[in-house]
Amino acid sequence: MSVKKITRVVGVVPLLLFLLLCVSAAAPVVAEYREIALTEPGVIEGQVLVSGNVSPLPPKPVHKQRKFCGNEVPDDRLIVGKNGELQNAIVYLNDIKSGTTTKLEQPVKLDNRECRFVPHVLTATLGQTLEIQNSDPFLHDAHAWLGSRSLFNSAVLSGRTVRKPLLDVGLIHINCDIRHTWMHAYLFVAEHPYHTVTDSAGKFRLDDVPPGTWTLRVWHELLGSVDRSVRLDRKETKSVKITLRADGEEKP
Repeated sequence: MSVKKITRVVGVVPLLLFLLLCVSAAAPVVAEYREIALTEPGVIEGQVLVSGNVSPLPPKPVHKQRKFCGNEVPDDRLIVGKNGELQNAIVYLNDIKSGTTTKLEQPVKLDNRECRFVPHVLTATLGQTLEIQNSDPFLHDAHAWLGSRSLFNSAVLSGRTVRKPLLDVGLIHINCDIRHTWMHAYLFVAEHPYHTVTDSAGKFRLDDVPPGTWTLRVWHELLGSVDRSVRLDRKETKSVKITLRADGEEKP
């Protein structure tokens, strides 16, 4: 879901109608998600693994501030444990419209640290605030893209924090435009609070899930996305294991 843009007006449009369309196009996305009183919610937890020929990615070369950054930095796009545990996979419920309360007052934090965005992948709920910090001793920049649309492009001075309200749903790509070409991060913004990122053990957990049948979606920037139908009973803790193949397909 994104804010519609008026690209052109064909024919003669009454001035009042045109102004109304402009106001509509400029308005932020309104979430369809509803907070409700939960009765005996459950938990969906599990692990995301990867199988197949998975080779470690070589470090990324550094072209600027080498005295501080070094000549290269680790490539965070594919981090896999010794038993195939997949880190930095986004896990969320794709079809839920009502459930637990959203904690919008808690900011989501992204740091510029040692010439990398930390964390490399994060999630948030529509209406939260993104705090972009700069722990490095020089200037950074955060340019956020939702598809082909630029959401913001902000300089972040050393030791400072820039705050941005999250008013759009979707997968946001963030990069640094001031010749730190190796720096990238992903931020997934959902209408609801049922989202997370797998840890170093490939594990995830979604709390306070209403009973029902839900579509659990897993997304990884190199391995693609898969859906898994999960039925959750009252007070149940459902464990799910999803294995992605190195070619981006889900293992049966």
